[in-house]
Amino acid sequence: MQQSLASHAPSGAVPYFWAKTLDGDTPGISVRDHCLNVGCVAEALIQRLPEKVRTLLPPGAATLAALHDVGKISAGFQAKCARYLDQQNLTAVALSEGWTDPARVERDHAKLSQWYLQEIMRRAGKWALAVGAHHGTIYGTLGAFHVRGDMSAKRPWEKAERDALLAEFITRFGALPTEKPREDNEDLWLLAGLISVADWMGSNEDFFPADRGLGEDATAQRAAETLERMHWAGGKMRSRPFSELFGDRPPYPLQQAIHEFAEHPGLYIVEGPMGCGKTEAALWAAHRLHEAEQNAGLYFALPTQVTSNRIHQRVERFLKEALDEAAAFRLAHGASWLSDKQAVLLQPAEQGNTESREHVQEGRSWFASAKHALLARYGVGTVDQALQGVVAVKHFFVRRFGLAGKVVVLDEVHSYDVYTGTLITHLIRELLALRCTVIVLSATLTQARRAELIQAAGGDAAMIRSDAYPLLTVVSGGQPLIEKAVAPPAERHIALRYCHLEPQAVLEECLRRSEQGQHVLYLRNTVAEAQDACRMAQGMARAGRVKIGLLHSRFPFFRREELETEWLERLGTQRTQDGMGSLLIATQVVEQSVDIDLDFIVSDLAPTDMLLQRMGRLWRHPREDRCGAVQEFWINAHALPHDASAAELKKALGKSGKVYAPYVLLRSDAVFANRESIVLPTQIREVLEATYGRKKEADELAAWNELREELEKDLQEQKQLADSATNVLGQQSRKDAEGLMTRREGAPTRDVVLLSSCERKDADHWQLTGLDGESVTASEFQWRFDVARLLSRNLVRVPRYQVPRQEMPPWLKLHSHGPAAFALVQTDGECLLPEAQDESGLAYDSCLGLHARPGAKPIFYEPDDDDEFDY
Repeated sequence: MQQSLASHAPSGAVPYFWAKTLDGDTPGISVRDHCLNVGCVAEALIQRLPEKVRTLLPPGAATLAALHDVGKISAGFQAKCARYLDQQNLTAVALSEGWTDPARVERDHAKLSQWYLQEIMRRAGKWALAVGAHHGTIYGTLGAFHVRGDMSAKRPWEKAERDALLAEFITRFGALPTEKPREDNEDLWLLAGLISVADWMGSNEDFFPADRGLGEDATAQRAAETLERMHWAGGKMRSRPFSELFGDRPPYPLQQAIHEFAEHPGLYIVEGPMGCGKTEAALWAAHRLHEAEQNAGLYFALPTQVTSNRIHQRVERFLKEALDEAAAFRLAHGASWLSDKQAVLLQPAEQGNTESREHVQEGRSWFASAKHALLARYGVGTVDQALQGVVAVKHFFVRRFGLAGKVVVLDEVHSYDVYTGTLITHLIRELLALRCTVIVLSATLTQARRAELIQAAGGDAAMIRSDAYPLLTVVSGGQPLIEKAVAPPAERHIALRYCHLEPQAVLEECLRRSEQGQHVLYLRNTVAEAQDACRMAQGMARAGRVKIGLLHSRFPFFRREELETEWLERLGTQRTQDGMGSLLIATQVVEQSVDIDLDFIVSDLAPTDMLLQRMGRLWRHPREDRCGAVQEFWINAHALPHDASAAELKKALGKSGKVYAPYVLLRSDAVFANRESIVLPTQIREVLEATYGRKKEADELAAWNELREELEKDLQEQKQLADSATNVLGQQSRKDAEGLMTRREGAPTRDVVLLSSCERKDADHWQLTGLDGESVTASEFQWRFDVARLLSRNLVRVPRYQVPRQEMPPWLKLHSHGPAAFALVQTDGECLLPEAQDESGLAYDSCLGLHARPGAKPIFYEPDDDDEFDY
């Protein structure tokens, strides 16, 4: 058998073992040549990492990356290709030794790679865990997992051939590490991310042929070319003053302060009112840190997709002025896509193998989806993408690798509940360990939350002295805590009205003002209420007198993009001057990091910090032609009986009590109910602490105390769940999907792709046409970028109870990252789900979005929590 194997050896010393198959189950590139490709890519990646990050990797990191598939030199793996056995005259041997018997041989090559390296490295064997995890599954360390069969006794040729490959790669890439990883495993997971990314790039058939190797020198050059094409390096900052980066004006005091202190990596907490330039403050600090070569790269993380879309444009303008050379810049959230040039051509190593197909799908998703923004030098996206670097999802370590050494901006940190907030605390610790700078931006941060963040960064919260506002707090390099009070902007006096009006009465006032030429915003707390209000407004408005619109998350991405562009331009800095007033009805998607300017706002009751954010959209920019004499903000709340029970209070709060904690709403109600005005930013800290400060039990009604106890119990449970989610070694990693494990679990949702037509072309192909008018041919067997893009642009996430059960067709399963359904939208808006078990109650309207038809019954259960916080 050894002679037969050796007879097919390529130029190297190791005999020919296949690593990938070609069409028709033909054995292709060898294990040795594929591993050389990956090792050279890893070597090139390491050379391009910032020096501070590079020092976290162990010596021999490229060697370990090259050995990621050494486990394919095994009877169990090689027997997966029958044609290979025939070519090598091994069919009889394989049959007699049971090479295809799962009870006698281990067929998981990643597990075998880890097992082999653990045995070789012994004391430093934990590094092998990073090698075994390159498909996203963590097996555990040393004796913690089982490998079938006594290979060293029954098949000594396996170890001999692996040893030969090991010796060759040690000569080529360097010796294996001899010291253990750090106790916090930061270096271990950084290595795991490096290996996975190098494997995907080294498997890219656009650069590395699937049937053969290129030779050592050519492979190294091709690896460098791959990184150049993907803009992996580059993007150095040039020295520019503030006025050239952000327009012809001097920096505001808060912007000047952070620029002066941004000398070293660390945690920078920026607290300032809405509209004071926190975004530019973060970007200017990042510019200084890049210029001083303290950091390299930027990821700007926001709470929602709509905010990330808008910030993307602002960051892009900044980069055009700041960069000295081209760099990759990407938008990262579940609906963003790359240009086709950036997608990698990956095919399953084993045709027809489920695990191999899933591995390739995961790899593609990092180069043909939102996640690539984490690998690009500069990216903007949702915080969820970054948070999945600290929870137990597959390839969490790739996110850490992508973020290492960058400036990471966490915007609107106050907006997260305790579950996501706890994950953010974990994320800050991990990022600082990865030599990142973390800049936290908030207009409404409580003192207690600021103390938590300081402690997460290794600072001493007992040293907090200042309650000034605006305020810059710095924790860096073991230095004493810095608190820098900053001169506030000019005061704004906002007239408040706290009222209990029916939606029709609210809309009458909104439409009256809109007809006078005002631009008005009506903020509802749930999608269903916003849709109902829009229907009512359309019926009440006089034709041609008012522009009416609706914004929420249940539009397909292409339509949401159109609406965001239209309304954020109409209400933006340079507002549309067509002489017509407007009424925008929206959910929480417009309350943060969105530069819109309203003359009058009505809002449902919400927590104090959310109300302050909503006030930040009022009279946002100075205007000489402003329609309206004073800044007015109405808070419309349900009447809350003073002597009501806890259950009665929940009922009185309506759907808002499903979105926000009832106790917090009651505290917010108490803060604003008797106020006729508020002064911003002077009174921001005052109302925040009045809402969230601890109250004595005797100071509140029994029903309030009951709701507070419910809240505290829920907060503790959510914190424990979040802490548990970060235990990446203690549980099985879940499939990587947008938002998975980064938000508290609420009502289940389901992705629905809206199509105008879906027609079978032949046995294996379908013609799909989206609501956006694009048409593509989808294969049941071949992944295609244009199909994945069309499905993403026409996708809506809705409560699961509204979606009947439907078997996913192969073309949808191939291009989706989780359970999904598809619907055909009829001319009357009705959504038909082909071959579904039940009739759909869904309908689509380009003005309202996806909604339940009036009278439609839920499919699975009563919609108790169907309208949570709208992202």
